[in-house]
Amino acid sequence: MAFYENERTTKYQGEYVIGFDLTDTYSQISFGSTESEEVNSFSMIAGGDDYLIPTILYKRREVSQWYVGKEALNKPQADGFIVDKLVTKALETDEIVIGEETYRVSALIALFMKRLLSMVNYYAPLNKVASVMITVDALNDRIIKTLTEAVKSLGLKTENIYFQNHMESFYFYTIYQPRELWNREVLLVDFTSDVVKTYRMECNNRTTPIVAFIDPEVYSNIYTAGIQEMLPDTRDAKRLDEELLLKLNDTMHGRVFSSVYFVGTSFRQDIFKESVKYLCQKGRVFEGNNLYAKGACYGAKNKIVKTILSESHVFLGNDKLKSNVGINVLNRGEKAYLPLLDAGVNWFEAKKECDLYLNLGNKLSFVVTPLTGKNPEVVDITLFDLPKRPQKATRIHLNIEMIAESKMQVKIKDLGFGELFPASDIEWNEVINL
Repeated sequence: MAFYENERTTKYQGEYVIGFDLTDTYSQISFGSTESEEVNSFSMIAGGDDYLIPTILYKRREVSQWYVGKEALNKPQADGFIVDKLVTKALETDEIVIGEETYRVSALIALFMKRLLSMVNYYAPLNKVASVMITVDALNDRIIKTLTEAVKSLGLKTENIYFQNHMESFYFYTIYQPRELWNREVLLVDFTSDVVKTYRMECNNRTTPIVAFIDPEVYSNIYTAGIQEMLPDTRDAKRLDEELLLKLNDTMHGRVFSSVYFVGTSFRQDIFKESVKYLCQKGRVFEGNNLYAKGACYGAKNKIVKTILSESHVFLGNDKLKSNVGINVLNRGEKAYLPLLDAGVNWFEAKKECDLYLNLGNKLSFVVTPLTGKNPEVVDITLFDLPKRPQKATRIHLNIEMIAESKMQVKIKDLGFGELFPASDIEWNEVINL
């Protein structure tokens, strides 16, 4: 992957990026340099491949002594309290009771993350970390709020802390692989949750930038519980293999794939023999458990260092803004386009503030350009009750932000024009469906 020489590359020279995959069962960390394409996964055993860290906390009774990961698993339950399923808890509540004390879920997640990050400090010194990406299975307002609260107490020097879902981590992992592995469609078969699901990625090379889409599918009749204990070549194992093979055939029918990835501890080649054999006929097949963490690390790097791919490709997933939003303005007498929101960013990160002068009238026209290939649309907002003033004698403050995946909130405030035309402080609030 070729990197551009630019201000951001120079600014973060000699620093590191970290990807943190947080799930209910296991967590993983990957790290890399801002100046290198290589990304490494942290192993609990030096030089080994023990990447999976149980997402578990243990608190001793009557004392504030905590253990994390495998160390927590080995502690006797009679002497303390096990705290698990941190992601689910973050989705359900703000606080939980442990023993006789109440703790914020965000504080428990912060404790878990801080312990793990301290282990990575040897490989990626935390005082030189430029960007951190936390990836979870799915994002919503509640999990974003809890994670945002958690990272504030991690003590990291950087403010470049981001969130993305597993789907986007799959995208970033994929595009940082050799081109021959994703010049056609790519399939990820995920065994990390209760049921098997797939992500099918394809790129639309007819658009500029090239738009990548991922189609998720849940195999609701294929459960992962009990697979790790299942004996191969039994009736149950063969039935499970047959069911997966049927679903994969439906998903891949009529399509051409460059590669297929299996992730999750519940996947076993000795159980899914026919499925793997079928997939090997479709493309190159890989198995591993650190794909999401590495994808998060690539995503963290992509946020602060421009690459050829970051300029030429954009991912439009469920959490992404799918349209460019701007406004036509006059700049030194010439017609110009002022970009406000860029397609491809997470909708919950999309916001913009600026001051503008109205030329004539009381109307503001926003240009919405979808990346899906549809024609641009002009959306007008009329500023009713705006005081009448001469041409170019009205200054307004514009504040826009996304409040949902396809809803943009627009706030406009009349600032007047100095002492000659005092501000009325009238405000206009509207929501535009993109």
